[in-house]
Amino acid sequence: MAQTGRTGQRRGALAVAGFGWAVVRYASFRRLRLQMRLLEQQGALHKERTRIAKDIHDDLGANLTQISLLGELAQQDRAAPDLAAERIKTISATAREAIKALDEIVWAVNPHNDTLAHLIDYAGRFALDYLRLAGIRCRLDLPDQPPAREISTDVRHNLFLVVKEALHNIVKHAHASEVWLRISATDDALRLVIEDNGRGFDRPPGDAGADGLRNMRQRVAEIGGECRIETRAGAGTKVTVVLGGNSRKLSY
Repeated sequence: MAQTGRTGQRRGALAVAGFGWAVVRYASFRRLRLQMRLLEQQGALHKERTRIAKDIHDDLGANLTQISLLGELAQQDRAAPDLAAERIKTISATAREAIKALDEIVWAVNPHNDTLAHLIDYAGRFALDYLRLAGIRCRLDLPDQPPAREISTDVRHNLFLVVKEALHNIVKHAHASEVWLRISATDDALRLVIEDNGRGFDRPPGDAGADGLRNMRQRVAEIGGECRIETRAGAGTKVTVVLGGNSRKLSY
């Protein structure tokens, strides 16, 4: 009986020790998960701050520098009114670009805009305004009531920049008279199409255009989507971006 009692005590002690080890292990894993989550959040915050700083430097900073330089040149050209007036006209146009750049930065960093509806609305309005100034007709095919879903800041910003890059390429290189922006969405997938009736191309365009195509593909790849570019000489260009389906679910 004594032997049986000692065996039972040992089993009980082992059970208590095992339970204690399990508790310690669970607590350690929980702390590790919290630390990993904190590091991910810090990494995302650092990435976002870096992106904002780059946007301010590249877009807003460049425009303000140009305005300052043109202002000094206009002062020097006071004896030539026609030249000074041309400088002032350019200053006005650059100031509008700076205002647009600031609006884009504010929209991108505002977490209240992290919805599919805000992305679709902003992209549509941007396309209309941008192409109108370029004298190109813009046709929109957008959902009246997109799914009421949140979308991560990173996904939202990269998708908008793809739209902006595609429109920029059209204005600079396509010689198009008409552009279509089509967006369709379900609860877990998004399809975005920018198509023009411009001259298209059989071979990749020059350095600037090629950089634009690479930028679009890279941005879509960063958010786990697919980017297809279909074109041929004389038949326009079609850029299709797909998130969801065979790529991955949107970061809701």
